[in-house]
Amino acid sequence: MASGSKRAAALIAKLRAKSSASRDEVIGELVKIGAAAVPALGKALDNKDYKVRMAAAEALGDIGDEKAIPPLIEALSDSSKNTQAAAAEALAEIGDAAVPALLDALIGSDQSARKWAAEALGSIGDTSVAQQLMNRLNDQNVEVQRAAVTALGDLKSKRAIEPLILVLSSDNVDLAKAAAEALGKIRSPVAIEPLIGALSSSSVDVRRAASDSLAAVGSRSVPKLMEAIEAGDSVVRRWGVEILGQIGDKRAQNLLLTCLEDGDERVVRYAAVALGGLGSEASIRHLAPLLRHDNKDIRYAAVEGLAGTKSAKAVKHVAGCLSDEDWVVRLTCACALGEIGSRTCVDPLLRALKDKEWSVRRHAAIGLGRIGVKKRSVPVLIKALGDPKELVRSAAAEALGELGAEEAVEHLRELLRDDDAKVVAAAEQALVALGAMPEAAAAVG
Repeated sequence: MASGSKRAAALIAKLRAKSSASRDEVIGELVKIGAAAVPALGKALDNKDYKVRMAAAEALGDIGDEKAIPPLIEALSDSSKNTQAAAAEALAEIGDAAVPALLDALIGSDQSARKWAAEALGSIGDTSVAQQLMNRLNDQNVEVQRAAVTALGDLKSKRAIEPLILVLSSDNVDLAKAAAEALGKIRSPVAIEPLIGALSSSSVDVRRAASDSLAAVGSRSVPKLMEAIEAGDSVVRRWGVEILGQIGDKRAQNLLLTCLEDGDERVVRYAAVALGGLGSEASIRHLAPLLRHDNKDIRYAAVEGLAGTKSAKAVKHVAGCLSDEDWVVRLTCACALGEIGSRTCVDPLLRALKDKEWSVRRHAAIGLGRIGVKKRSVPVLIKALGDPKELVRSAAAEALGELGAEEAVEHLRELLRDDDAKVVAAAEQALVALGAMPEAAAAVG
């Protein structure tokens, strides 16, 4: 035991190393010593260098000895936020044994300690502490309140739903956002209507958090969402249709089709993408006319929607947009064709490989590799190995490897002399896939 303590003290002196990798090695050695290192590590939590304190807290968490709890609780009030966070994480790793001390810190006078105690309690997952955390929702410090909200979400405490709904209506954006996120983790249908109400928040962060949480609740949200879209303003409609697309419930299809004629172009755009999320061929004939819309954002949204159907019937419509004046639309088309992945996508992608915009050419190459039709793709991809843009050359090399194009080996070997490291790496990967790398390596050497 004594020898372990001495070795621990010697190792702690090395925690001042500038390199994080070196500190990680020292922490690993301290963890191997185990409980014998705890006293020395506890003292290291008072070191003048915050990096030493932070590393000591990390090591104590990895060791997991209960004797580390008191000094780690004190470290929750450290002058360094990094050390505070490391101590909280260490206490969470120690787990249930740390709960009583953390509950004491939760009602203590130090605001930092209260905040980090709440976070640690949420991470430990002991649902019996939910009431104590709910009591902190009225803490005088906003940071403590937010930590308590997050912890209650992590605990998935159904007892906390009503209090969290009250926080959701807070004027403080950070608190409202945290409450929306927490309710999404709990996934209770009780929170559906309040979360829909939060879609009208003046804060886009709160709206996004509420949207993500409604998507997490899933199909149970759909009926209320549909009602809100039909009755709500353009903001609610815009977020509502996006959520319906994420959920992918076919009950929403008719409503989404109606939204393609909405007076707000943002709603139209998100409805087009959402229809793709339903994966229904029936939406193709409704999305296709949008490819001629004056708004380029709606055109690329329609392409995304068509891609979502994964249907070969959508290919002719998507392919027609490869001549669109907007390169983003053409890029979306190239991606969509690769996503649909039918053999009928090959010819359009071969055309896209000649596009003046390099990003379109790159994704055309990626799509050809994904589809896997060698006969017509390989010659054009070999030619693309000489593209002036390095990301196109690397994509062409990767595609040739995926296609098993043995006839491209010599061309790929030439690419090993490319000036761009990513291109060389792609050529090497392709040659490995083709079983030709040993010869290629010898040639370079």
